[in-house]
Amino acid sequence: MTDIKCGYLGPPGTFSQEAGLKYFGKEQNLIPLKSINQIVDQLKATRIDVGIIPVENSLEGSVNLSMDLLFKESCLEIIGEVIVPIRHFLLAPSGVKIDDIKQLFSHSQAIGQANLFINKHLPEVKISFTESTALAAELIQGSKDKAMIGSKRVSSIYDLDILAEDIQDYYHNYTRFLIITNKHNGISHPASSDEYKTSIICAPSVNQAGVLYDILGEFAREEINLTRVESRPTKKQLGEYLFYIDFEGHRDDPGVIRALTGVRQKCGVFKILGSYVKAKI
Repeated sequence: MTDIKCGYLGPPGTFSQEAGLKYFGKEQNLIPLKSINQIVDQLKATRIDVGIIPVENSLEGSVNLSMDLLFKESCLEIIGEVIVPIRHFLLAPSGVKIDDIKQLFSHSQAIGQANLFINKHLPEVKISFTESTALAAELIQGSKDKAMIGSKRVSSIYDLDILAEDIQDYYHNYTRFLIITNKHNGISHPASSDEYKTSIICAPSVNQAGVLYDILGEFAREEINLTRVESRPTKKQLGEYLFYIDFEGHRDDPGVIRALTGVRQKCGVFKILGSYVKAKI
């Protein structure tokens, strides 16, 4: 895919931008946007060709807003995924030391992923959450007692000192990002791999005992490996859930076709989100 406009959760310096650079390999067509909602709105209005949205983190779990929008917006299609290792750094303006810090800024997930470090080294600081790690960098500019948690890329973009590195609670910390498009744009990922994944959303026609077991049994019969199964409330009635399912294989594979036919027959809600090349860690 070349010469396309790609929206990501900005401003520059976020892990979303890193995901875009890793996936596309260039920077000139990456457009920073203020929120996941804005990325989707720009896609719907065809002002951008693709968007990058975070969908899950290995420590913090799913990004619920992304999951809800994939269900709500019928025009969205997944055409790719990228997995980014998350390394967190304690950053501050030049001259600020750890003992000087009275207020710490960052995105809620970055704060949550560095709890052990914060509790040990910054137990008394005031925590302030921001929409992105890059916005946190803008807020601490010129301060003598403020710091932030962010990526090494943020430190170079905003000229911040690194006070501590790799402060995440767990070393194996990854975020999975989805490459999404408006399916009416006609953009797709080129067929370049035999290792595909497919994502669907479904909800049973009748909420009764064993219904999820029956749905998953369709994949088991075709020996299809499931990589993720997660539920989200339908937001219509207490106790009603949608199921997000990722599995190995392409939607056009014969075994996948048979499994999805069986799933569709058992469900009142059924949506194929897309088939795409499986990302490597």
